[in-house]
Amino acid sequence: MLDKRRLRELSRNLEQNPDNYMNSLRNNLLMYIGQKDITLCDLANKADVSVNTLKTLVYGYSDDCHLSTVVKLARALNVSVDELIGSGTLAPQTCETLQIIRMLPESFTHFVRWATHYHYDMLNSNKVSVKSVELMTPKITEHGNLKVSSNFDVIDISDVNPNVRAKIFMGIKIPNSHYAPSYFENDVVFIANDRDARPGENVVVSISDCMWILEKRMEAVGGQLKVSYYSIRDNRLFAKEEEIQLVVGYIAEVKHLPQE
Repeated sequence: MLDKRRLRELSRNLEQNPDNYMNSLRNNLLMYIGQKDITLCDLANKADVSVNTLKTLVYGYSDDCHLSTVVKLARALNVSVDELIGSGTLAPQTCETLQIIRMLPESFTHFVRWATHYHYDMLNSNKVSVKSVELMTPKITEHGNLKVSSNFDVIDISDVNPNVRAKIFMGIKIPNSHYAPSYFENDVVFIANDRDARPGENVVVSISDCMWILEKRMEAVGGQLKVSYYSIRDNRLFAKEEEIQLVVGYIAEVKHLPQE
């Protein structure tokens, strides 16, 4: 099974040389063959193409390739044609998500499909007056940090500005006062990821099984602007962009719930 670092490497590889299709095809064929731990002969047999044809593609003896051959290879590797060619018609985030979904147990892929349809219906149905998203209440570590949990509920977002509401995909309930005065216990922060967070915005990031609320900043480093993330709790540097495993999204809205 691939870890998240390997997934990011795959995504970066798929972003390279989107206009040099044959070069991308060769690189991606080698990448997926290595990922699936199969031989050229195995892939050729599964795709019903000749070994010589596959070797010609992999080792760069040809400047062109039949579309039918690419389709057969993509099906055999269980990837899309775009992922195999690296032509850039799919966003890198979409490619990474597809990679993750393919590795999930079948039972969980059914849940992903249901959740996708549920959100689509909630955002687009004119018949439903109540709009809602999933709300996660994180666990708390012994140091007071937020830990990813399976404690999900549903929260009504009908009263959220419609322009913001359409971008929200989940809420996180703040379970303690560690993020005051920015966020207080029982506040709900609504997360969106329709775009990259802008400098000065707060984001939720995931590192291992913990979540952190950080402020994104742009800083001049060696004459270049670099992204850094600062803790909103003590205003100290938390991490550089390359150290962050996953940016869940930016905080688009906050809802203050009454104390329980």
